[in-house]
Amino acid sequence: MLLNVILGLVLAYLVSIISLKLKYITFDGAVTVFLLASVIFVFGELKWSVPILAFFVPSSILSKLKSEKSAELSNKFEKNSVRDSFQVLANGGIGGILVLLNYFSPDKIWYLVYLTFLGTVSADTWGTEIGTLTKRKTYNILTFRKCEQGISGGISTIGTVGAFLGGVVVVLFSSPWLNTYPAFLIFVLIILGFIGSFIDSILGGTIQAKYKCSKCGEISERNHHCGVPATLFSGFKWMNNDLVNFSSGIISSIFLVIILGIWN
Repeated sequence: MLLNVILGLVLAYLVSIISLKLKYITFDGAVTVFLLASVIFVFGELKWSVPILAFFVPSSILSKLKSEKSAELSNKFEKNSVRDSFQVLANGGIGGILVLLNYFSPDKIWYLVYLTFLGTVSADTWGTEIGTLTKRKTYNILTFRKCEQGISGGISTIGTVGAFLGGVVVVLFSSPWLNTYPAFLIFVLIILGFIGSFIDSILGGTIQAKYKCSKCGEISERNHHCGVPATLFSGFKWMNNDLVNFSSGIISSIFLVIILGIWN
């Protein structure tokens, strides 16, 4: 156990400091990553550590690529590619809770919920970042009418493919610990991650806060634009992107629990 603690803390420190140096996260984000990763690496060991690294590392790289390729689109999002503590907690905080639940009250369901949640946030991140790397036709997920690229609730063909791959990568890197589970369940994990990205888009297109700039008239997720406060255009002020990400992961996880209940 002592060796696990030492290795876990060292790895958590390396992940947080390297991410900070590469400007993947802010300073407060790095502190949060260190604390969260310490819990997961120490109490979850490789089984729990590999999936979250499979989400965090490529997602951070994709976010950075998108930011460098299209500053114009990045200005539409609530936050830039550098993750802060709230984004870290929204995407990984539940993982720390599930690791501790499994450690003190072992049950196979905790790990499956963990993978479903990670698969959802990974699918959403990959879908958004890959979908906005280049100019693509984007459609509103509810009306299927063309919409401006970068607006929450918009989907594209390449973004949908990216979302599917984002969900797959988490399950793929978890496969060494899923070899005793039936193929059907692994398929469910992949599909729920994919469906979760659509749930995220639906929430983003309906109740997530969007603001209209009083200077240029642009619609974005930012409550300040062109250096001045923006006016709420649609959605609820309290429903920001972090909460949308968290909610979609929770909804997907609830679907998993329902499926497992029916199956068993």
